[in-house]
Amino acid sequence: MNKSTRNDSLNKWQNTFTSFKGYEFNIDDQKWVLDINKTIDISRIRNYEFSVQSDVIMTLVHFAKYSSSSHTANMCEYIGKYFDITEENHFSIKGLLNYKNFYSAKKDEYKVAMLRVFLKKLYDLGYSSVDDEVYDLMDSWRLSGNEKGAAVLSLDPDEGPFSPFEFQTIITRTNEYLAENKISYYEAALIRVFCATGRRPIQIAGLKVKDLYVSDKYNFNDTNAVHILNIPRAKVRGASGFRFAFSEVGIRESIVQILFEHTRILKQKLSKEIKRELSEQEFAELPLFYDFEKLVNLDWENRHEISEILPKEIIHLPTVQLTQKLKDAVRKLGVRSRETGDPIFVNAYRFRYTLGTNAARQKAGVNVIAKLLDHHDTQNAHCYVQSVPEIAQQLSSIMDDSLRKYADAFQGKVVRDEIEAQSQIKDANRISSVEQDCDVGSCGTNQYCNDYAPIACYLCSKFMPWANAPHYLVLEQLIKERDDLIAMGCSLEVAAVNDRTIIAVQQVMDACKEFNHG
Repeated sequence: MNKSTRNDSLNKWQNTFTSFKGYEFNIDDQKWVLDINKTIDISRIRNYEFSVQSDVIMTLVHFAKYSSSSHTANMCEYIGKYFDITEENHFSIKGLLNYKNFYSAKKDEYKVAMLRVFLKKLYDLGYSSVDDEVYDLMDSWRLSGNEKGAAVLSLDPDEGPFSPFEFQTIITRTNEYLAENKISYYEAALIRVFCATGRRPIQIAGLKVKDLYVSDKYNFNDTNAVHILNIPRAKVRGASGFRFAFSEVGIRESIVQILFEHTRILKQKLSKEIKRELSEQEFAELPLFYDFEKLVNLDWENRHEISEILPKEIIHLPTVQLTQKLKDAVRKLGVRSRETGDPIFVNAYRFRYTLGTNAARQKAGVNVIAKLLDHHDTQNAHCYVQSVPEIAQQLSSIMDDSLRKYADAFQGKVVRDEIEAQSQIKDANRISSVEQDCDVGSCGTNQYCNDYAPIACYLCSKFMPWANAPHYLVLEQLIKERDDLIAMGCSLEVAAVNDRTIIAVQQVMDACKEFNHG
């Protein structure tokens, strides 16, 4: 190709620039702080010959100014890898061929594509370190991008979506543990927001108290007022800065109650610590998920400074800290893997994959899934639709022994009979199955409960099933209802509504057998 005339928009004599998120950095420093989450180390660029160093640094500045911090960090990483792999201190045909040969596997082609993105941008900005021959060579390559949706398509038990049993256990146990003060409102709110929205960690980290509100512009089931979580968008092309664009997500009342109590506790604790009441404007600007020590250490006496700093990203949690808080919170729930019986592996993206997978199970199309997950296009949404046959197979295996062993559905304690139950809990209520005309156990609490007995009881940690009760009758009833729903043409999601209870009844039967025969 003929190298056309290009205009370099960056001044090579300028040392200080502002990143995409509004952070200043100096190109003479070894480390550039791009935002609250990303700091890049450019020391490996010093391995290149001097004239190349300048071109690479100025191209990296371009990415820092106009691209996300993650993308800029990737560019920095792969420009460093080029030297590590080839030991070439400039960009040549020999070096590019060696680099491409090193990453020759199909799964690694995206690493070649990443370097090509950087070098094409360097060329397009008018710098001379990439000549026409090198550009033409790269341009001739046909490379595949990073594999989309591998964890989703494979239903990977560690990296893919949670199984229906795991996901329901997370939600149920979050509510139970919150009621029993085993987890905090902060932890419960964090878990439920990830479960409900499936948003990326950087989006959840950017939430403020004011992003939870009531809107009357939606009308669902004749309800005019809908609770909204106004979530900052990520990966928006052409957008820059902190909290630049938003998308509204409807939130269920049960989650709203947790969030309101969570923010009330924040306001109360912070007001007490700083020894003054927060104004409504100050309270509205606080991060929804916060580092309390960071908030306390602000100069709350200087109200002008406070009004300047509260809207900024710096008071929010870095995503790595937010993700760690999420992992720690879910770990407290003690949910075990359906495959191994070990505690489930948790990362923020598993909630995202689960939301997309559940939508596909309910026959949502790629456009709906893309909107649900806040994608700007549909290329990443196809994997969820493709995973549906795998899900059908998974849901049909509810009688599988390993699943029954590790599903963590039954949380109660087997007792010999009603007499033993009442010896432990005075006046323990009897649990009956009206449909089967039998008694199956006792309730381990005297508190009022309006859950559907005995179906909900088998999933409750307070349930005390009797060792010789006819639990098999409840199991037969549940399986028949499931089969009838499938025969009626109901979706897998509807048919599977009581699958976790089915597992729980099976586990109760196993526990009773062990209790009776030791």
